Amino acid sequence: MIPNTKISHTILEFGRSLIQQLPHDHTKEEFEAVISIVISIWNAVAIDGWNKNDRFETEVLAAMRKAPKEAQIETKRLLKRRKTAYGSDPRAVGNHWIREENGEFIFGCEARLNVEDAPAEKTRH
Repeated sequence: MIPNTKISHTILEFGRSLIQQLPHDHTKEEFEAVISIVISIWNAVAIDGWNKNDRFETEVLAAMRKAPKEAQIETKRLLKRRKTAYGSDPRAVGNHWIREENGEFIFGCEARLNVEDAPAEKTRH
């Protein structure tokens, strides 16, 4: 079943642990960097689910081999969280953006779905 929540809200909730580590006065560039990591991990698990393999998860872990231990641990936590807490969400993130509005950063993104395996029950046409 495809969740009825906005993918942007889901991504912010999923990546909360990393986002909260940003300094209070973080820049747009720092926020963009964290969101890119969150989306990469989210999409790796989503696309692996579509393809029924672990290719992208393996690539994420390989890319983190030389990162600080704390970053490796956080990556593994997010991978596990994506599979457990959000495992039934088949969506991936397509285009995403961050804009500044009244001193606040606004995040938005588009959902992508593997239409070959998309659930079609109760779908209106």
